[in-house]
Amino acid sequence: MSTCRCGEPAVVQWKRRPSTEELEHLQAVAEGQLEAADRVDEVPLPTVEDSFIAVYACADHAISADSAALTHQATCTGPGKSGACDCTPEQPVGDMFPGPESPSRLPPGW
Repeated sequence: MSTCRCGEPAVVQWKRRPSTEELEHLQAVAEGQLEAADRVDEVPLPTVEDSFIAVYACADHAISADSAALTHQATCTGPGKSGACDCTPEQPVGDMFPGPESPSRLPPGW
C-alpha cells in the first residue's frame, strides 16, 4: 500500500515531472532493460516531457481533485497549510483520449 510522506495511508494520487536525479534513474533503468533485450537503438530513452512521478497523500495532505488532474512541476511539494500546492501546474493541452462524438447506446441495466 502506498503511503503519504507523513506515513499515513494514501487516499489520493497526483503526478509531477521528475527531478533531474529521478530522470537520470529512469533513463538508467530503461537503458539497462533495452541493453538486456538488445534493443538499445530501437527505443528512445525517457525524457522529462514523457515521464511522470506519482505523488501520494493522506486525507490531511491531499490537494483538490481539480489540481490532482494536472501535471505538477518536479519541485512541487504538495499542499501547504492553505491546501494549495507551491507550483504552477501544467495546463492541459486538450483531451488526450477523446471519446466518440456521440456516446454508444448501452444495453438495459447499464
